[in-house]
Amino acid sequence: MKVQDIESFFREAFSDRVFSSAERKALSKILLEEPLQDHERDLLRGRMFEIAEEGLVDGRDRPVLEWLRAAWRMLLPDENTAADTGDSAVFFSPGDACLEAIRSFIYRASRTLDICVFTISDDRISEEIIAAHRRKIQVRIITDDEKLFDTGSDIDKLARAGLDIRVDRTAYHMHHKFAIADGKVALTGSYNWTRSAAQHNEENLLITRETGIITAYARQFDKMWDEMKPYV
Repeated sequence: MKVQDIESFFREAFSDRVFSSAERKALSKILLEEPLQDHERDLLRGRMFEIAEEGLVDGRDRPVLEWLRAAWRMLLPDENTAADTGDSAVFFSPGDACLEAIRSFIYRASRTLDICVFTISDDRISEEIIAAHRRKIQVRIITDDEKLFDTGSDIDKLARAGLDIRVDRTAYHMHHKFAIADGKVALTGSYNWTRSAAQHNEENLLITRETGIITAYARQFDKMWDEMKPYV
């Protein structure tokens, strides 16, 4: 059984809002016969939140789901919490490991957040950035000028939310993908901040607290910030 089939199983199981004993036994049998890879489990974990969100009828239930999502991010596997203890951590896609690592990275910022990425079109990441801005986190975003016009680009939405955004002035691409939180943690890798990166692409993400790396990225960000033009 493929990931898509298990997702369909979850959707059917959710239809009556009860995960019955028979359904649990059936799923256990499926997983025993055809064990999932780690990235497939990550993908399905993310899908479960989407299924639940689609099923919300009463808006008053949404804070419950958001609480669960935030608490779930705080309990990511050890490879993510390592980034808070002086080590580095790596994540891979497809699957939601990279996505949730980015969202957790943004969620945990307490003062500043500098984001320098080629494109942003995954609403789940954009909403996390806007939430950080509303918590009075100082957020700066650098992105590529041509990607602003891609279908699904969230840059205009972020700008309308009041975020400070700058774009490159050249005919070439601003192709970086990195971020710095509180001047203490850096995030980088090939992972594009798009849904297709989570769902289909073979991508990677690194989170580190190594001082030399963070200093180099911060210096580059400030240099580019001064060189680039404000988004209007």
